[in-house]
Amino acid sequence: MYKAFHTLGLVALTAFALTACDKNVDKKPSTQIVAKVNDVEITMHQVNRVVKGVQKVSADNVASVRREALEKLIDQQIIVEKAKKENLDRTPDVIMAIEAAKKEILAKAYIQKLVMNSTRTKSNDIKEYYNEHPALFSERRIFNFEDIGFERKAELMPELRAEVAQQKPMTEIAAWLREKGVKYSGGTYLRPAEQIPLAILPRLQYAKAGEVLLIEIDNAVHLIHVIKYEESPIDLAAATPFIKSYFINTNGKQLITDKLKQFRKEAKVEYVGEFSMAAADPEALVEKTNQIQSKSSKRSSIEAGVAGLK
Repeated sequence: MYKAFHTLGLVALTAFALTACDKNVDKKPSTQIVAKVNDVEITMHQVNRVVKGVQKVSADNVASVRREALEKLIDQQIIVEKAKKENLDRTPDVIMAIEAAKKEILAKAYIQKLVMNSTRTKSNDIKEYYNEHPALFSERRIFNFEDIGFERKAELMPELRAEVAQQKPMTEIAAWLREKGVKYSGGTYLRPAEQIPLAILPRLQYAKAGEVLLIEIDNAVHLIHVIKYEESPIDLAAATPFIKSYFINTNGKQLITDKLKQFRKEAKVEYVGEFSMAAADPEALVEKTNQIQSKSSKRSSIEAGVAGLK
């Protein structure tokens, strides 16, 4: 599909934490406890952690989302207890997976701390970004539109531009595309400005209700019919945390890359076995790794194909 809609990266780096519930008969009841499974406590902190990973949580549905999260935690605890009774937590594969998860969590926690402590955003930078992107903030809109996306065909573009210039209905343009043998995908969407690519937003921002737009992005073409929109501005105070998160994400990537290079120089790294060639020829190691990944990818594709026949 050639739909180019995706969320703008104004999301903060996510923190991860290990959560454990231990049986403690002497522990006094806590107001944070929301359920017990065979005396193992489930707390509101655990519920809230699950809720954080749920999209589209609002004041209207937060209660039901929390309830669903609690039920999932209860089911999880029941299954965990069954697994422990069968000593699955002591099997080599599970032990290795747990250790791998711990390392990943600790690494992500350190990276978050590193980025948060090293990336400082000045108030002037935030205000400047806010003023430079009115479509995202002070003039923010929520759009209801139709979109048809397809691969660009140079020979058809002059005639297509003429069709759009006449502001023909989308149904007629879609029928014209089918006559020309063009395969397309489309749908009707309700999207706020921040969920629209910056390559499209400027055109969409100042379009009139009912207008059909022709937008070309690289090798893709989008026909967008603006059904309607509503004004939904965000002031500087409300936008500040999102802009800070954006700066942290964008600046943090380069920071992490630079720091990792530094840490590698400080660490003693020794390659062993088939990877020992890295010391003498790093490029050869990369080629070897790519070959392994390629074989793994082919194997996964074959397995997926077999699964589809079942």
